[in-house]
Amino acid sequence: MNKKLPVSHWFNDDLFSETLLKVFLLVIGVSCLILISLNILAGHYIVAFIETFLLILTVSVWFLPRRWQYYQWVVFFYVSFIFLGILATVAFSPLFSGRQVWVLIFPMSSYLMLGRRIAVWLNGGCLALVAIILYLRFYEPHGIQLVSVVINLVFAYLFLWGLTHGAEKIHKKMLATLTVVASTDPLTGLANRRNMIAKYEQQFKAAKKDGDGLAFVLIDLDHFKRVNDNYGHDIGDAVLVDFAERLRAHEGDSEQLFRLGGEEFCVLMSASKSKTWAVSFCQYIHDTPFRFNGHDICYTASIGVSSSNEDGGDFKHLYSIADQRLYKAKNSGRNCVVLEG
Repeated sequence: MNKKLPVSHWFNDDLFSETLLKVFLLVIGVSCLILISLNILAGHYIVAFIETFLLILTVSVWFLPRRWQYYQWVVFFYVSFIFLGILATVAFSPLFSGRQVWVLIFPMSSYLMLGRRIAVWLNGGCLALVAIILYLRFYEPHGIQLVSVVINLVFAYLFLWGLTHGAEKIHKKMLATLTVVASTDPLTGLANRRNMIAKYEQQFKAAKKDGDGLAFVLIDLDHFKRVNDNYGHDIGDAVLVDFAERLRAHEGDSEQLFRLGGEEFCVLMSASKSKTWAVSFCQYIHDTPFRFNGHDICYTASIGVSSSNEDGGDFKHLYSIADQRLYKAKNSGRNCVVLEG
C-alpha cells in the first residue's frame, strides 16, 4: 500500500477511480473476514453466511475486467446487495448491537461504483428508509434513547455522504485543471508535445472523414539564440509569445497549434491548404517585425511540411519526414519552406 501511484493515475479518471475502488474493496474484504470469524464463534451462522456471500461478491468485483460486457450488472448487483444488507441489518438487529454503523459504507460504495447522479438518489433513499425502520422498530420501547441514536447516525451518514460527494466533485475539477496544465505550454498558452500526440489521431480521422489528408507543418525560429543574446531572455520570451499570437491569427483552430519546446512549433492542418499556408506564413513572418519597447525585432522561420496523403499516416513517420524537411530548410539558408524531398 506504500507504492506510489504512477503519474498516469492522476491524469486518468478511470485509473484513479479504479485505485480508490480497490482500496474500498480491500477494506470491505478484510472486514468481512474478521466479522465472519467473529460471528461463527458467536454462533451467528446466518449472519456469517451473508457476510461470506458479500466477501465472494467483493472478490468477484476486484478481479472482473472492467471492459467485460456484464461488469456493470455485477456492480449493480453488488451495490444492491450492500443496500439490502444494510436495511436487513437495521431491520433485524438490536438497537445497541452496533451493526447499524454498516450504513456508513453506503455513500462511498455507491459513488465509486454507480456514479454521482445515481448515488445521490440512492443515498437519500437509504437514509430515509433507515430512519423509518428505526422509528417503527424502536421508538415505542426506547423513546428518547432512539432519538439520540438516530441523530448521531444521521449526522455521521450525512458527513460521509457530503465528504464523498465533495471529494468526487473536487477530484473531477482538479483532474480537468491538471489535464490542462499538463498539456499546455505555460509561456505561450499553446498545447504542448504531449497534447499533440493525443490530438493527432482525432485530427487525422477528422481530415480523413472530410476526404483530405492531415499535414504536419513543423516550424523553427531562425537564430533564436541571437535574440536572447542581443536583447535578453525576457524579450526572447516576448518573441515566442508574439509568434504564438501570429499562429493563432493565421490558423483559427487553436487546438491545432502546438509548441514542442524551445523555439520549435507545429501546426496540424488539412493537407490541401498546408503548402500555401506555410509559404504565405513564412513570408509574413519575414515581412513583419515584432515591435517591443521601441525596438523592431526582425526574425524569420524555417518550415518543413509533410502530409498523410503523400507520406503516410503513421504519426512517428510523418513527424520524422517534417523534421527532416525542416532541417533541410535550415541547411538551405533558413527563412524558407521545404515541401518535399
